[in-house]
Amino acid sequence: MQQRQIIDWIALLVPIGGLFLILFLPLLVLVMIRRVSFLKGGFFYRVYQRQMLARLLKSNGLYEKKERKSKEQATEKMVFPKVYYRNTKEILYLTVPTDGMKWHDRFQKIAKTFEEMYIADFIEEQKEMGFTTYLLMIDVISKRIGIEDCIVTNGQVKLMDGVVWDYAEVPHMLVTGGTGGGKSYFLLTLIHALIQVGTVDVCDPKEADLKDLESLHLFKNHVFYGTKWITKCLKNAVEEMNRRYVYMKALPNYTTGKNFAYYGIPPYFIIVDEWAAFFGTLTYKEQDEILRYVKELVLKARQAGVFLILATQRPDADNFGGGVRDNLLFRVSLGKLSEQGYYMTFGSDQKGKAFINKRMKGRGYCDSGSGVPREFYAPLVPKKYDFLAELRQIGTMQTLNIKELLQEMTTEEINEAHSAFGLSQKKLG
Repeated sequence: MQQRQIIDWIALLVPIGGLFLILFLPLLVLVMIRRVSFLKGGFFYRVYQRQMLARLLKSNGLYEKKERKSKEQATEKMVFPKVYYRNTKEILYLTVPTDGMKWHDRFQKIAKTFEEMYIADFIEEQKEMGFTTYLLMIDVISKRIGIEDCIVTNGQVKLMDGVVWDYAEVPHMLVTGGTGGGKSYFLLTLIHALIQVGTVDVCDPKEADLKDLESLHLFKNHVFYGTKWITKCLKNAVEEMNRRYVYMKALPNYTTGKNFAYYGIPPYFIIVDEWAAFFGTLTYKEQDEILRYVKELVLKARQAGVFLILATQRPDADNFGGGVRDNLLFRVSLGKLSEQGYYMTFGSDQKGKAFINKRMKGRGYCDSGSGVPREFYAPLVPKKYDFLAELRQIGTMQTLNIKELLQEMTTEEINEAHSAFGLSQKKLG
């Protein structure tokens, strides 16, 4: 009788295990490589992005069908338009044809779709004959700086890597944001930077965070609240603007077209928080007076180095006179805004922009004068940072007493300056 062959499974365990490792380990390594590549934006990540682009074209019918005939049968072939992709790890370049052909209009409006596809921020549009290139920034949060790096250099306030406020070229600022969005911290950060190069007046209608600055000797006579005193602050700013023009005109090195910086005059900033809430409490007569001062500042003050910063939760047109909001050229939104809130901040012509809300304090969008809002992260303020203690160390503001300097001028010099800039004695106060 034939004996049954007994299989020693224990003896086979080692070679089977070895074979399993030989087959499994390379697969595991490949999966890990692909995963790391995705996390670091490497080869496999870029391949996936290109696949997304191809699927977009196919699913939206952005291709042509061409029939290929042979002796045996006819087959259809899909022909895609010339779309170019380039990823530099910081900027994603997507070039599409805008040559007046079949899909011209659809490619003209595709930037918003690209933003939502790649969770990237559309920052610029470059046009050449027959093509449009959309630039989308990836990993914007890596550009965020700390408050210690928010400094003013040659008239430019650094707010983020790649984002500066050149207040002489892009005068006046509008800051919007709801409760808890980081607006107050952003204003305090601006104050900390600006006060080291110029004069800063602060208006706090709600008598909240910014009012605390009056406890510092540095801000003596520079913090205002209450309708009467905020009105006086804006009136003083207009008078200061006029005095500066007179002074510049009388200087021996006066040169047509040069601004305050050329003559060594420090900038002068007026910050008004909660503008809409303040404006809504005014009588019609008070509104007219306030708007008269504000209009003069936003329309005429740039060359004299006087700049206005208005902050509000919602920039409704009803709270701004004609032309005021349009002349606040640097714009920042912080925190979550409604779609309408973004359009009021950056303009209704931004309906092709994908504004994406994220739950992060100090995060929003900014337009630094290019006309294209981009994702923005306000300078990071540590939790234990003490603004009052830091400001107390600064000591004094950078100021220039124009009143005293004007007293040294002759009547003829003052009259000549009045005529040159269209000013009046009454305005000088």
